[in-house]
Amino acid sequence: MNAPHPTHAPHDLRRRGFLALAGISLAGALGACSGAATATTHLRLSSWNIPTDLDTYQQIADEFVADHPGTSVSVEVTSGSFHQWFITRLAAGLAPDIIRITPQQIGRYAANGSLVDLGGSSATNYRDDYSDAFWAIGAREDGLYGVFQHTDNFITYYRHDVMNEIGVRPPTRLDEAWTWDEFLAISAEAKKVTGQYGFGYGWSGAQTAYRWMPLIYQNGGSFLGDDGETPSMDSDAAVETLTFGRRWYSEGLVSPGNMAKSGGGDVSRTLFLTGQIGLMLNNPEPIPQLDEDLPDGWGTAPMIRNEHEASDLGGNALAVTRSSEHPELAADLVARLTSREKMIQFCHEGNWLPARSSITAEDIDYSEHTETMQRFIDQGTTIPLEMVRAQTSRYFSSLNTVFGDYLDLCFLGELSPQEASDEMMGAMRDVTSQ
Repeated sequence: MNAPHPTHAPHDLRRRGFLALAGISLAGALGACSGAATATTHLRLSSWNIPTDLDTYQQIADEFVADHPGTSVSVEVTSGSFHQWFITRLAAGLAPDIIRITPQQIGRYAANGSLVDLGGSSATNYRDDYSDAFWAIGAREDGLYGVFQHTDNFITYYRHDVMNEIGVRPPTRLDEAWTWDEFLAISAEAKKVTGQYGFGYGWSGAQTAYRWMPLIYQNGGSFLGDDGETPSMDSDAAVETLTFGRRWYSEGLVSPGNMAKSGGGDVSRTLFLTGQIGLMLNNPEPIPQLDEDLPDGWGTAPMIRNEHEASDLGGNALAVTRSSEHPELAADLVARLTSREKMIQFCHEGNWLPARSSITAEDIDYSEHTETMQRFIDQGTTIPLEMVRAQTSRYFSSLNTVFGDYLDLCFLGELSPQEASDEMMGAMRDVTSQ
């Protein structure tokens, strides 16, 4: 179900002038103590409950406040189910001024007027430092509804002990990445070594079914058509990809507890750490635990490929909501947070991957694993623009639920790949016809 339509037209920064804010500095504060009237313009920014990120946001916000006398900024925590939380606050006009939002969530709210067009802000000057795919996360024909701040994606992890036993030297370059057939053959050998399974996939919950979509694009298929709305999971390429996924389970290469919508948490990480699998396709999140529980026992290679390269689209954008009473100022803060300097700071503190094309792992100066983090950054260049448009479409939240349902039914063998395609298409058409 989509969020309710706004009862008033969304702000358009192209048509609105910037606010003339009343100054408040040390002198102003002293004046307030003596009885002089002052006014403070307050902004709220909401983020996931990641302590390091909350601290970094507040540090950058404090610098922004120092440069904008008469303002204050508080950093808050986005709680519970995002859609329920956000819709409830939008309806009451109480949503934060700035929201941290995933690419898969942004399309719904850009389409229904819940987000502000940032077209009049300095953030539009950043276009040249973004790939077409990353800029398209917030850009629409009628405006710019968010700026991508950081990303993550999938590459291949492997256990040194397993690779050494089967005598395989993993690739290091994108153009040398294992093809589907090569990867399954190596996974079959890894299964013999582990005595359990070959590899795992980095879903982390029911809402992350979309993480499997890169495989469709690797095979020359697509999830939605060029218009970003017409379901296209009935192509030969899409059905072949479902067949590829079904092989993972029919050949015992992946645990039946490691599926798109079941298993809970990052099952693949646990299987990898305990030696039940020798490889996994995953994002950077496992690295801290791997360092703690499997130090020097793992390595990374590029994401697998087939006819084409593709990887997962993770990360967050920053957007201004229609609840904001000061959208121009909020857009200025978004521009500050996504500037090159502050993106480097944010990614360094949080161990994130930058959205800007010009930033390298060396620029960020990660505390560890510079080579692996650069591998993730390089892998980000393979994220297809067409997949970004599909995942940031207005219907995607509902389509993702459908996708996960039928993926699991196919993987379990309850539906053949062709049957899964047929039923998935019917359910997708029901969603996009509303």
